[in-house]
This record gives sequence, C-alpha cells and structure tokens, in this order.
Amino acid sequence: MIPSIKEIGSFVNKKGIQSQRSIEGKITVININNYNYSGIHIEDFDNSKIKFYLYKEGASKGNNPTPFCPLTEPKKTFNKNVNWLKECGKLGNKKLDFDILNIVEVLNKQKETIIEDISQKIKDIKIKSNFLTVKINDKFLGEYEFFKYAFQELEREKLRKSANKGVCSVCNETDKEVSGKVNVFRFYTTDKPGFITGGFKEEYAWKNYPVCEDCKSNLEEGRKFLESNLNFKFYGLSYLLIPQLLIGREDVLNEIIEILSDTNKKIYLKERIKKKITNDENEILEFLSEENDVVTFNFLFLQTQQSAERILLFIEDVLPSRLRKIFETKDYVDRLFQNDVEKGFNFGNIRTFFSKSSEEKRENDLNKYFLEIVDSVFKGKTIEFSFLVKFFMVKIRNELIKETQESKFNFIVKDAMMSLIFFEKLGIMNFKEEVSMSQSIFEEIFTKYGKSLSVPAKRGIFLLGALTQLLLEKQWSERKSKPFIKKLKGLKMDERDIKSLLPEVQNKLEEYDAFDLGKQKLAKEIARYFLEAGENWRMSVDEINFYFACGMNLKNEIAEIIYKKEEI
Repeated sequence: MIPSIKEIGSFVNKKGIQSQRSIEGKITVININNYNYSGIHIEDFDNSKIKFYLYKEGASKGNNPTPFCPLTEPKKTFNKNVNWLKECGKLGNKKLDFDILNIVEVLNKQKETIIEDISQKIKDIKIKSNFLTVKINDKFLGEYEFFKYAFQELEREKLRKSANKGVCSVCNETDKEVSGKVNVFRFYTTDKPGFITGGFKEEYAWKNYPVCEDCKSNLEEGRKFLESNLNFKFYGLSYLLIPQLLIGREDVLNEIIEILSDTNKKIYLKERIKKKITNDENEILEFLSEENDVVTFNFLFLQTQQSAERILLFIEDVLPSRLRKIFETKDYVDRLFQNDVEKGFNFGNIRTFFSKSSEEKRENDLNKYFLEIVDSVFKGKTIEFSFLVKFFMVKIRNELIKETQESKFNFIVKDAMMSLIFFEKLGIMNFKEEVSMSQSIFEEIFTKYGKSLSVPAKRGIFLLGALTQLLLEKQWSERKSKPFIKKLKGLKMDERDIKSLLPEVQNKLEEYDAFDLGKQKLAKEIARYFLEAGENWRMSVDEINFYFACGMNLKNEIAEIIYKKEEI
C-alpha cells in the first residue's frame, strides 16, 4: 500500500498536478504595511492561490506554529501565526526588504486590538471553514521566496529531531537521512509511551518506520491526491481507493490519475459511468473494471478518532476482472428483479441488515459484520448462510409486526433474496443440492431463484408461505384485519409448527369458502414436499422462517401458476 501511495505522489509531483482537495471557505487576513497594522479584511478561499497561502492540512493541530490555519479561537490562532513568523526570523532575512522580527514586534504590540478586530469581523460569518493568516505589504507569505524556503526548512527541523542515517523503508536506499515523523497515516504517535522503540525516547522514533525526505514528500502528495480524488462514501463509512501496478505499465496508472485530476475528463468519466454498487454518486468502479489485469486496487476503510486514524478494513489486490465479475453478477440480479427494484442491486441492499442491531441504537454497531461481507465480495471468500440468515430474520420479523402499519416487509424480504442470489451467483455461497426430486409445476420459480430452494423441505416451506399469504389477503379483504398472522408466532416457527400450519391454513380457507382448485393444487404440492422431506429437517428456526417469508413475498408469482395467469 505505502509504495503505491508513494508512486502516485511521485507522478503527481512530476506532473505538477494539484493534489490538495478543493476547499470552500473564507480567509481572515491581518494586514501589515510598512511596519504598521492596517486592519483586518476577509476574502474568499481561492484554490488557485493555495501555494501562496503556505497551507498544509493538519499542520495546525495542537499548538504548532503555522502561517495559515483554521480560525478557532482568535487569540490561540493569532499566536500560531505570530510564533511561526518568529521562527522564520531566526533563519535570517534572506532577500527580504523588511525585517521579520520587526513585523513580529508590530503584531505583538497591536495584539489586543487585532484579536478584537478579528472577533468583530468573524461574528457574522456562518461558513464553517474560516482561516487566519498575515499579509505583508499586500502579499501573502507564500508570494515571498524566503517564506517558501522557511516553510520547508522549519518542516525539516521538526523531522531532524527524530532523524538519523539509515535505510529508507519505502525506497530501500541506504545511507540516507531518515525520520520516523511521517504522518501520512496517523496510525501511531511519537509523543506517547508504547509507540517508540529505544526506551520511549522520541529521538529513536526513526527506528519504527524510517522514511527519507523524498519518499515523505511523495507520500504526502499521494495521500492528498487520494483524499481529493479517490475518497468515496460507503453507507456511513468511507474508503480510499489505491491503484497499484502489477507490472511495468505506468501508462495505466497515468491514465487513471490524469482522468481524475482533469476537470473536463472527470465530467466525461461521470457521464459514461451508469452502474454503481455503492451510494457514492462519484463511484468509478465500473470504469476501473474495464482495465486489464495489469493493475490491482486496494480498498482502505479508515475511521478517524480525534487526531488518530484506525484501519477498519484493508482489502488488497482486487483485480479489474474481479470488479467485472461483481458487475456482471449485479446485472444478473437486476434482470431477475427488474420489475421490483428501481435502482438495481447494490451494497445498500446488504447494508439493510448490517447497520444497527436494533432500531433503538443511535450508532451503527454492525459495521464489523458489514465490512466482513464487503471483504468476502471483493476477495471471493465464502459466506455462510447460517450467519446471514440470523441478521435477515431480525429485520424481517420487525417488519412483520408492522404488517398493518405501512410495513416494509416485502421490500426487506426482497433485499434479503437479492443479497442471497448475488452471493450465490458470485460463487461465495454454496447450498447442498438434492439429487432425486420429482418435477413440480413450480420448477420455473425454483430454478429462477437459485439453488437455495433445491431440497424438498425448503420448497414445501416456501410454498406454504405463499398459501398463507393468500389466506391473509383474503382475511384483509373480508375483515380489514389479519387475525391468522398470530399463528405465525412472529416468524419463530420450528419444524413441528410448520407441519401443523398446513391443515390450519386449509381449514381457514374453507371457512372463507376460498379453498378453490388453485389453492388445492398448491396445498397438494406442499404436502408432497413435506412427505419427501421426511422427519428431522436439520434446519434452524431462522432458516425455516426465512424460506416461509420468501414464499409470502413471492405469492403473486405462485398465484400466476396455479391460476394459469388469470386474475385471482
């Protein structure tokens, strides 16, 4: 991963591509002209001038001196600006027609006035991003060559505190000055016990992860480019998409980077991408799936906690051919459910069951399981149905209870069925097949919805779900209520309950004078499958009730067959 980010940063540096993410905000400017304080003014943040601002994202955290930083408390932010200029003064006055320390003196003398002026100026600003900096003689600090030099030199000084001669862990070159203070990813810190070798002393931090200055620069630019162009939303989470070359085909990486950094090409890219498997409108996985297998993609899911970052999931080496397989499988599921799902199948259908363990939860507490499934999809790892069905049934049962109150029962069951077929077609979920089974008038449906319905017990349960739904709808049309739903025990029925349910459904339909030839045909098929299944089905309660719910959901397709497509 790190060499790939360095390679991206190296390309970005060579081509002079702007890797900093676009920022919208305001800049509060302290004006110093001819050693006099001449007031505060506010201007819009201009991304084309970012090199003049000497802005480095994250550099102002804590009490670090900096020439340009987010304006939080006027006094604290003012001190960061002044302290940085003071540090510059120690470097001398190379090619400047003014004395920096005199500027610092002016700022300190007018400190109270300046802070008060800043407070007054910003009180009506509603925009979140507001930055503070100093202009000297109507120029931003980065418009002076000396301050650009000072910006880099002060950064180097910080690194030297934990630097030494050694081997760079990124480029593997020897006898280079390397440092451990490389915060491309904030996975560890050098100022707390437990992260530094050599007796917790900061001067030995370089031993943990030695990186030379060139690699550090490329890594920083690579991270900025990823954040700006390859940072995507993922159902309450986010990931960085990191391309990595397998063989020497730099043109592939160049093409991806150039498209993502060129506005006109970005517009073209957005117009040509039609299919998405996530909720990010900027997702580009379909475009990347068209590449040859000379490049792989890494998915880095990060969580930021205060000033640190934690890896939630790192998916390595996903080939374009794997992405193609995923999109082909998505297309198959979309065709299967084309009349039911408007936007087609995506990871959102899976997220339905893996966000919160209960509706009362404030935070998504099932991210771990969701990410495990995402990993399986991209890497081709097997998923156990017994694991999935537990989560399917939690959601399905909750919706059944709301059956008379705008329930999403049918949509939730459909989400589960689509997910199941997606996993099966993708080859990451297997079902045992029964070899000898007599043909059925419902064979087309069983084939359509995959191998999950390939044993007699499952087929019988599925069809019983459809028959029960026909009864519930008859009750609703007659009484505007569904009293029989109590017999379903909140979808926690076991094998014995299911077997005893069939005669109860038949009797109730007869009471409504609704046990017509079509339903008799259906009941006969159910009884036959139960007989073929015999005793001890070896199915969990969740599994039994899942197939029952699927049958309820597909009642219309069953009805079309038993009534030969006549109206019911």
